[in-house]
Amino acid sequence: MAALLEVENLAVSFYPAAGEVQAVRGVSFSLRQGEVLAVVGESGCGKSVTSLSLMQLLQRPQGQVVEGAIRLNLGDKAYDVTKAPNEVMQKLRGNYVSMIFQ
Repeated sequence: MAALLEVENLAVSFYPAAGEVQAVRGVSFSLRQGEVLAVVGESGCGKSVTSLSLMQLLQRPQGQVVEGAIRLNLGDKAYDVTKAPNEVMQKLRGNYVSMIFQ
């Protein structure tokens, strides 16, 4: 069974006036139909940034996916989330991809 969601070597950085801040480095996981993923970790470890990246909700240009791939496979269509236009992401968010905060 193919993965519904594949995250491969995700890296996210923020670019404040002072330079680059690396928020997430080397995150990889996959999620198949029927599976549930819980992301846990200490404050500031990148949980929210990873989740926001999956839905293309990082505040640009300050926050950017700088490396890796996020693939969403819906069976009849597959999307590269890092390259999908905003119009496509608006249709995917809430219907196919969402996050629940604690």
